[in-house]
Amino acid sequence: MLALDLLAQLADSPTGSGPAKTLTNLAGVVGVFFSLALLGSGLVVFAKPNLETVSDTAGHSFLRSFAVGLIAQVLLIPTLCLVVIGLVVSVVGVLLVPFVMAVGALLVLAGLLGGVIGVAHAMGEAQTRRRMARGEALSPNSFRYLLVGLGAIMSVWLAWAVFGWVPVAGTVTLAAAVVATWLVTTIGLGAALLSRGGIQPTFSGRYLPMEMLTDEYLWATPKQGVPAVKRPKAS
Repeated sequence: MLALDLLAQLADSPTGSGPAKTLTNLAGVVGVFFSLALLGSGLVVFAKPNLETVSDTAGHSFLRSFAVGLIAQVLLIPTLCLVVIGLVVSVVGVLLVPFVMAVGALLVLAGLLGGVIGVAHAMGEAQTRRRMARGEALSPNSFRYLLVGLGAIMSVWLAWAVFGWVPVAGTVTLAAAVVATWLVTTIGLGAALLSRGGIQPTFSGRYLPMEMLTDEYLWATPKQGVPAVKRPKAS
């Protein structure tokens, strides 16, 4: 992922003076934040239903998304190697190897970026709704969710940018930022896979399981515009 590559390059940059390195790191973190915000804004405008489905999946199926994302990371390279070997064995398939590699890289990149933005959207929505529940007057919209969530994710990298030049604190903040980013990426990738890229809302928490469909619920719930009526009294 381009954003993570940029952060990795910043982390591996040679040590310079404290203020100079801090400014460089801050510029890199801010640049990554605005890049993700711009990409996320595009998803909000052109693919909002898909983004909301990925976001809801990450929020309502947190552990399942993490497990699926972790399994996907483990199986990614072996699966790609098997596909390439299968193409190489066939005579005609050799010509398709560069195309398959390029398409695979684009799909992985789209899954990672879309997943990270979906997790950021879920984090921002949860934070905004908690503040609204406390009585704060806020405008609930996807752009706010996205910016708040990205701000929370990038805050760990901001701490590294400020304290990265300190010998011990820099190592600790860098490790925390890497672990936090890996967790967000893993959950986002799993949510993107579970929702089929935001198409399938099975794990998004939008449907009630069968055990929750009690007799009282079915009686009081309108169907196809028919208004609900009260249960008749027992004679």
